[in-house]
Amino acid sequence: MAISSLINPSGTPSIQDNLWSIAASTNSGQTDFKFVFDVFKGNTQLVRAKVYPDPTTGRGYFDAGPVVRNEVTYTWFAPNGTVKMSTDSGIMETQYSIRVGEDYSGITTLNLSSGNVTAYNWRPPLFKRRKTTIKSNDFITDRFLSAWHNFGENLYIGANIDLTGTVNTLRIRVKTYNYSNTLIATNTNSAANTLKYVQLDIGADAINTLFGSSIITDSVKYYTVEVAINGDGEGGGYVYKLFTVNMTCNGLYTPIPLHFMNNWGMFETARFDLVSRLSMELERKSFQKRDYVFGNSSVDYYTSNNVYYESKVNYNLKENWSYKLTMTPPTDEDYDWLAQLIDSPQIYACIDSNYYPVTIKETNYEYSKHQFNGLKALEINIELNQPRNGFQR
Repeated sequence: MAISSLINPSGTPSIQDNLWSIAASTNSGQTDFKFVFDVFKGNTQLVRAKVYPDPTTGRGYFDAGPVVRNEVTYTWFAPNGTVKMSTDSGIMETQYSIRVGEDYSGITTLNLSSGNVTAYNWRPPLFKRRKTTIKSNDFITDRFLSAWHNFGENLYIGANIDLTGTVNTLRIRVKTYNYSNTLIATNTNSAANTLKYVQLDIGADAINTLFGSSIITDSVKYYTVEVAINGDGEGGGYVYKLFTVNMTCNGLYTPIPLHFMNNWGMFETARFDLVSRLSMELERKSFQKRDYVFGNSSVDYYTSNNVYYESKVNYNLKENWSYKLTMTPPTDEDYDWLAQLIDSPQIYACIDSNYYPVTIKETNYEYSKHQFNGLKALEINIELNQPRNGFQR
């Protein structure tokens, strides 16, 4: 064996960044020597690449990122009205193996060394690239852990659950408070869980469904959701993370929540609760024709019913709709967090209990601060990815 070492990404490497594997060989000085990198997912080979040694270090460097990114799925968003969304264990991570061999003197030798890598679907931030890792044992979000909410809405948040305890459970504790800020009741639920990364809906309706009764009613001013992110079993050693949900009414406007994939690959909710304006853009296709017909004794411009003949025929019409949404002035922290909405790869607008994929029209974003902008409402334009055709003539 001439491959002397193989170093693969470790920790929680990002699929959305470079995934460098580094190989060394005692034969790297041979004429026309090349490292042979094979990438496998299970028993399926994804790619084979032959790489010349770096002239300075003599090592082979291979980035599996562009290949592994093709294995990520974005089709798992499936609202079901429960606290724990039905998902599979692969929504946040992809496992692959690197097998490295050699090619020189016309002979190719494969799989002289190998290693397995687990890469995660999160996006590196602007600052501290390669120094930031995915959050562990916590809610998977960068928002301040509180939100405004109302009945009939979803409120999504991701969580990282430690599965090293003696009993793998999803343990949720909900405390409700009245308008005097007095504790009404504490409710706890435990369910078997084998997923490390869990997509949660902590909205009032989902919480009531979880406990099988209306623990959150109109008499509740706010409630807290505590998720046990690690523990050693039922009744002992649990460590909770807390999220506060403030109940509100809809007021003059019907809110439109946007459920979007954040930088950590999990869905969360931004609630646009002020005025929303729906607009429509049309694309027309038409052709011209004469606006009269020849009769036996006259040239007619209109029928006996006084209907004029068409001189322009609209034979094709395509309609596109957009919304201009407005949010109550966010805090400085929320302005930082909402940048992830603007560049999110997947966004759904909840309208009349239906989830419509949308696209953010804005291509720039200001990280507003109260210090220089005061209270500034956030306005965005979304395009409903639901074009419709008009009558085809």
